Amino acid sequence: MVSEDLRKLDQLICNWLNIVDDILPQLIEEMHTDTKKDRFDLVTNVDKQIQDHFQAFLKTELPTHQLLAEEKNNDDIQPYEGHLWIMDPIDGTANLVKQQEDYCIILGYFVDGAPQLSYIYDYPHGKLYKAIAGEGAYVNQSPLLPPPTLSIADAILSFNPHVLNDETIKDLFQSSFSYRIIGSCGLDSIRVIKGQFGAHINTNPKPWDIAAQFLFAKELGLKMTGLDGGEVDFGQGGPFIISNPGCHKEVLEIMNKGRGYQK
Repeated sequence: MVSEDLRKLDQLICNWLNIVDDILPQLIEEMHTDTKKDRFDLVTNVDKQIQDHFQAFLKTELPTHQLLAEEKNNDDIQPYEGHLWIMDPIDGTANLVKQQEDYCIILGYFVDGAPQLSYIYDYPHGKLYKAIAGEGAYVNQSPLLPPPTLSIADAILSFNPHVLNDETIKDLFQSSFSYRIIGSCGLDSIRVIKGQFGAHINTNPKPWDIAAQFLFAKELGLKMTGLDGGEVDFGQGGPFIISNPGCHKEVLEIMNKGRGYQK
């Protein structure tokens, strides 16, 4: 049974996301872009200001809660203790800059290391995907059902071919139905959650890229593991797959033949 406190907290976050609806249009209209590691690693004022807004919200409404997030220093965060939010303020920043589409906000809430609430907000399409521990998953308040089982032969797979070796890419192409990549870990994962993709693979995600997927996988019977088949550390990130249970084993076998991928 879901606790009343968890329901109230979910409503509080949904109310905050309604505020985001009001402030995002002007932020995007006034958007300016900087680079981080290289010209492909982008950050905007939208990322920074959405994160700052959420951090101020936590300080006011939930002052004992920690925030682990992409655009801040996280050295003082203790991710495995107490109340923790993990946030990617804009997942798919390059898509925001170049397309003004295919980006989302990712939020995951953990208590003593256990996922309790998850949100992937596809703002351009007005779709809020959320999961509540023990209750299930939803899109705009409508329940999401566990996706039908997909064999690898019937599955569209999502991965970045630039970090896979040629043999691995060839084997994935030949074994699956097809390949797609959206460029947003959250939205690629949503395709798996909805049963549109068989699996999404990311060889170097950070905690904020995958914070929400843990609970969606648990509530909907999906497989979320490291590429070695082991557990993923939500506080550290690392190579991961979220997959339909019908093709998880076969995808991992291909990924681990020889030197299949780069971190």
